Order: sequence, then C-alpha cells, then structure tokens
Amino acid sequence: MAISYKIYNGTTLLATIATKSYTVNGLKPVTSYTLGVVPNNGLRDGTKASVTFRTRGIQLIIPVGLTVGATVSLRYQEYSLGLVAIGTEPSGMFGGGNKKTLSAKVVSATANSSVVELTTADTSFADGTSLVLQPDGSYAAFSGYKAIYY
Repeated sequence: MAISYKIYNGTTLLATIATKSYTVNGLKPVTSYTLGVVPNNGLRDGTKASVTFRTRGIQLIIPVGLTVGATVSLRYQEYSLGLVAIGTEPSGMFGGGNKKTLSAKVVSATANSSVVELTTADTSFADGTSLVLQPDGSYAAFSGYKAIYY
C-alpha cells in the first residue's frame, strides 16, 4: 500500500499528496498559520502533526545605513503627483490620497544600505523593493499609482 499525506492549513484540507514535499502558496505577510500533515496508509489516517508559525513582513531596501533593531516610519500614498497624468486620478486623489504611515523594523544594515521589514501585513510593494534617492533627499519606490517614501 502506498502512503499518502493530507496537508492542512488549520482545518482546511489543502491537498493530498504522494510525496514528502509540498509548497504552500499564497501566504500573507505577518500572519500566523498552523499547517498540519496527516499520513494515510490506504486504510486509515495516522496522527496529525502540526506546526504553527508566523510569516515575516515585506522587506524593503533603503540605500542608507540605519541602526539594526530601530523602528522607522514609511509614508505610503497613492496617486502622488507625477505618477499618473493630471486629470486621470480618481476624484479626490489629486496630489495623493489613501495616505498611511507604515511602521518598519531595521533587520540588517551596512554603511550604505539597510533592509527594513514592515510590521503590518501590507502588501502594497513586493518583497525586496529598493527605494531610490529622490531630488528632495527622500528615498522612494513607485509601483503604478502607488508610492512609498522614507
């Protein structure tokens, strides 16, 4: 008899597989998960083994040396001036809207670059996004109509 494995996210069955390897896709940042595996010998299920973990936040790269462990604030907004043609932004968004402050922790740093990790489940920017020095001295990254500033 072949052994199969049932993979669970909490109580939700994700898959039944015949191999000892499975990749869980679609996990969100800064979120707790309990994944479980139940072996089945073709006749009955075995005992469920589970592990609970928390995913890390989205990490951004800022080209400046910061203090590891420090908390920094990043500004997020949509439709900053220059990101879309004037008059094409949604009503009320001229000059930027949906503004929020995102908290991040410095997880590593050198003299010329730091990696900061968002402490919220925000997914507005991809993991590994680099902020670039702007003419006004700030650092920023842009994605379509979204902007993040340090």
